Amino acid sequence: MKNLFQNRAQLFFLHSRATVQNQGTFDVILSPQFYWVKKVSLPVKRAGEAKKLAESVFEGSLPEGAYSYEVIPAGEGEFILIAYDREEIAQKLERYFTGSAKVQSVRFAQYECASLDACCSIDDESSLVNLNGLLMQIPRNCSDPKLIKPTSHKVKLGSLDVEVMDRRTFFYLAAAVLLFVSANILEYVDYQKEAAKLEEAKSELIRKYDLPPTTMQLNSIKQSLFKTFQKQKKIRQTLFSLSRIPLKEKEYISKMDIDDKTATVSFAVPNRQRAQELKRLLSGKFKLLDSNTDDRSVEVKIAV
Repeated sequence: MKNLFQNRAQLFFLHSRATVQNQGTFDVILSPQFYWVKKVSLPVKRAGEAKKLAESVFEGSLPEGAYSYEVIPAGEGEFILIAYDREEIAQKLERYFTGSAKVQSVRFAQYECASLDACCSIDDESSLVNLNGLLMQIPRNCSDPKLIKPTSHKVKLGSLDVEVMDRRTFFYLAAAVLLFVSANILEYVDYQKEAAKLEEAKSELIRKYDLPPTTMQLNSIKQSLFKTFQKQKKIRQTLFSLSRIPLKEKEYISKMDIDDKTATVSFAVPNRQRAQELKRLLSGKFKLLDSNTDDRSVEVKIAV
């Protein structure tokens, strides 16, 4: 008896009595023995919507397991639902394909043999038959098989190392990767150009201002200038705060000596009482390191 799938040597119909293979590479078509199928009418229009209902359709009719679902539109409001246990199928494949045998792809007979219009033999004891759109395996032999061309509907089994994507998906992914790599190459080239421009600008500044050429020397100058800037900033802030002291008529700063750490400031005042008031005012705004008052002046030393 001829095999049902004889158009390609690697096409293999897997059913419960199939011969164990220990070498070669195969496109496996799963017998309905390895999944569950129902044809139902649902109040939805799209396969995606029907897939959301598939679990409830099969509820209570499946053995214990973790099931995935496929949906095939079968007319207005009608759908063919397939329920399958990925882990169980993976275990079956490991049982039937041993040694150096490899599985290139896995497919459902419901997809691959949907065009069958007569009972067709699988082996000497079993046949496939299309019953109102549902592919069933029956225990008898009937007509000679028809040639079957594989479709792109492959089963995705996450637990299998041999899971393979279809060619179209592969090309799409390859194109996406190529675009990504090309974009990164262009970005890298642009980065290199901009880096070269910055390096040239740096060299020009070094020549123009007669700066040292090494980064270490430049950083040293930068740190020194930054410290000077910080010192001058504190001095400016102190001078600004002193300028905001509310002095009365005939009161003024008579003397000032300031550096990056301290400032010594003398104020002319009309009397000792005003001298004490001004001292208290200054102690609230500055950190007083030393002070001296008399009838005509207030002298304070403050931290900058």
